[in-house]
Amino acid sequence: MTDRATSALRSAILRGDLEPNTLHAVHTVAESLGVSRTPVREALIRLAAEGMVRVQRNRGFVVLRHSPQDLVEIFSLRLLLEVPATRAAASMATGDDVAALEADIARMRDAMSADDAELFLREDRQFHRTLLSISGNERLAEFVDSLRNVVLSSGVSTANRTESIGEILEPHLELLRLVRDGRPAEAAASMREHLVSTGHKLLTQEFGDEAAARFADALGAYEV
Repeated sequence: MTDRATSALRSAILRGDLEPNTLHAVHTVAESLGVSRTPVREALIRLAAEGMVRVQRNRGFVVLRHSPQDLVEIFSLRLLLEVPATRAAASMATGDDVAALEADIARMRDAMSADDAELFLREDRQFHRTLLSISGNERLAEFVDSLRNVVLSSGVSTANRTESIGEILEPHLELLRLVRDGRPAEAAASMREHLVSTGHKLLTQEFGDEAAARFADALGAYEV
């Protein structure tokens, strides 16, 4: 029941059904989900650990809307984790691994054809999860997935805003090609370029040029 409540709450937050920065009552949410309060409370503990909500004891919970600095830190973390993991994945990928990535891409194409941005973003997320899992570090894949929860719970995406779904698909096609060809260094560089571009576009779109410049400064600090 806790797993079901967690999944349902996470989906409701990502869809925007629960307004950010507003106090929500546990009993109201439990009634809407058709469960008791206990699994909802346990689900909220999990979501609080992911940075999606803040629990206020004996009062309820608040869905967090994140600041520009939160997004800077999240994309900086993703760069530190996903770039070397992509390098590892490209050096380790089997035929079955490549087939799994190709299946993710096929679902992204289907969502693009249907002009379904929400479905496309879910499949985009699964592509990254599959790629990181190929690196052999499932904890890393889970952690990065939780970072994406934080971004999506803020309601921010470039899909059909700063860029089209087709434009978002392109770097994923390149990553697939480089992994399939067994080119680790180029795959890692492609992932870095993809994350830097996405982070910059999101920050500019949501918070303006100053926030994007802060991200650029952070990138310089992480150069090795």
